[in-house]
Amino acid sequence: MKFFHFPSKIKVATFEIPRSMTVQIINNRTVLGGGEGEMLQCLANKLNFEIEIFLSPNGQFGSRHSNGTWDGVIGLVESGEADIGMQSLSISEERMKAVDFSIPYFAHQKAFTVKEPGLMPKITAFTYPFTMNVWILYLLMVLAVTVLFQRIIFRKITLLGSFLWVLGSIVSQPMGNIRDTPWRRVLLGFWLTIAVTMPFFYKTSFLSFLTMPEKEPVPRTFEELSRAVLSGKYKCLTLKGSIDKQLLRESKNEYMVKLGEIIEKNDWEFSYGESIQDLLDDPVALITTRGAMRLFFGSPPYINVRESDDNLGILYAGIAVNKEFCCRERLNDVLHRLNNGGFINKWLNDNAFAGTLKKRLEVKYEEPELPLKLQDLKLAFFTLFSGYALAFLAFLAELLIPKRFVPQ
Repeated sequence: MKFFHFPSKIKVATFEIPRSMTVQIINNRTVLGGGEGEMLQCLANKLNFEIEIFLSPNGQFGSRHSNGTWDGVIGLVESGEADIGMQSLSISEERMKAVDFSIPYFAHQKAFTVKEPGLMPKITAFTYPFTMNVWILYLLMVLAVTVLFQRIIFRKITLLGSFLWVLGSIVSQPMGNIRDTPWRRVLLGFWLTIAVTMPFFYKTSFLSFLTMPEKEPVPRTFEELSRAVLSGKYKCLTLKGSIDKQLLRESKNEYMVKLGEIIEKNDWEFSYGESIQDLLDDPVALITTRGAMRLFFGSPPYINVRESDDNLGILYAGIAVNKEFCCRERLNDVLHRLNNGGFINKWLNDNAFAGTLKKRLEVKYEEPELPLKLQDLKLAFFTLFSGYALAFLAFLAELLIPKRFVPQ
């Protein structure tokens, strides 16, 4: 295909995002940086045009107001102040009513990120081996066995005495005062099997939790995030000027719609100009693209954030083009060649690697901690010595209380 003309100067609407698009004036010359900046410069070199940058006044991609006007990059392109707009703009039906788009050059996976959770405290590790449901079921089983054995197994004993015998069997103590018949032996053997097996599983899991504690639970999917936000445990922020709220509202999943409603109600938004790391210090989730996450936070293992396991959606990014622009086909032709050659992915990955390298250089050496320290067992020792103290008081009571007050 043969093209005859391309303008010598192109007005480009954008805004600055570190490692995505940076603009500097050096010796009266515009120097672009970041993945999007390198792509724009390559387009300029190939199509032989001069770049005139128009920065978005509000530093946003573009949102449609109630009166039908647009702001941000989309607004500059629609009004004709700029010929094209660049900044990983998601292609949507609503935006295409205001501007045209080039062919897609990147796929946005919309996800959310939360701060990497810390380790679960070891002081409460005695509750970790079993879930809450298992603990409740185990307690109910002990109470049921207490009542059953008091009526069937033991000879003339109170419920408290039966409970103490059953509880003692769990901690490997023998059981006495038993009615010895064949069918009672079967019942007793069944319970002793449980009394031996459950503590064994508990002990092995307990030691594992002490030596290799798990991390505190955080939302991993949008359904879990929705429940956490609705319960007040988390906040969820969307990017200003993005179409994330629209995607949540139009979702077929009820939990997505509820999440979008509470975000709109509280006006939870953020911008790339803010310190994103500081936002995550609180229980906060940020909805953005996985590519943006790599640019801002780097790649594992030198990052302290965690991405969601699922996506809100997958959108394609393109260059916004004014509807009166003359040469969209030629722009598409060069963009298609750059995309097929892998250059766009290379520029984005190179800048993401720069963020990862920076994070790596910020990592400080820390002395390795012992997997199990004495302070991790302070609750266990406190419980042990409390039991010893109670036993000693009971011993003194037996010695000091006159026998005449003891029932015969």
